[in-house]
Amino acid sequence: MEHLTDEQLVDQIRQGDKEAYRVLVERHSQYIYTLVYRMIEHRETAEDLTQDIFIKLYRSLGQFRGDAKFTTWLYRLTVNLVTDYRRSQRRKPYEAVLDKVKGWFGNRQEEPEAMALQKEEQETVQRILAGLPDKYRLILYLYHFKQLSYQEIAEVTQLPLKTIETRLYRGKALLKQKWQEVRQHEQTSSERSAAAKVFK
Repeated sequence: MEHLTDEQLVDQIRQGDKEAYRVLVERHSQYIYTLVYRMIEHRETAEDLTQDIFIKLYRSLGQFRGDAKFTTWLYRLTVNLVTDYRRSQRRKPYEAVLDKVKGWFGNRQEEPEAMALQKEEQETVQRILAGLPDKYRLILYLYHFKQLSYQEIAEVTQLPLKTIETRLYRGKALLKQKWQEVRQHEQTSSERSAAAKVFK
């Protein structure tokens, strides 16, 4: 069963195969949870919404026509549900929460010193990403970490292709700007600390 494609599993589910549905959920649940969390920044809410998404998925499979990849269709369903949730809650701007998720950039085997530096930089980038406006953060996530094309992102978000290109460009520029600000601040703090030790 695990060797079947998503589309083949969907066909099996439509025929009443519950095992196929279990395989489909297991295959995509972690990815969907991560996507939801990146939009919500609240762990328990993300868990609840992920469950809701797969319930809605089961009920909506009849609407899947195969015009786009199953994952693109699933991501679009996810973004729509989370967007509806946030509108219903009328959530106020939230403080960014740093979530140290393993595997964000992949795990590489390196020397301890390099790994420590890499971990520190990962956490810095995660913190910056979490603080970016939603319209940039979601597209950056889909493009860089889910490896979706511009066209697939447009299908997921239901935004014009030109808007995707513009937001990705501006999001990258904003991320770079924030990164430079953080590094400059860290460098200044380090220099002050060194000077304080000299004049102690």
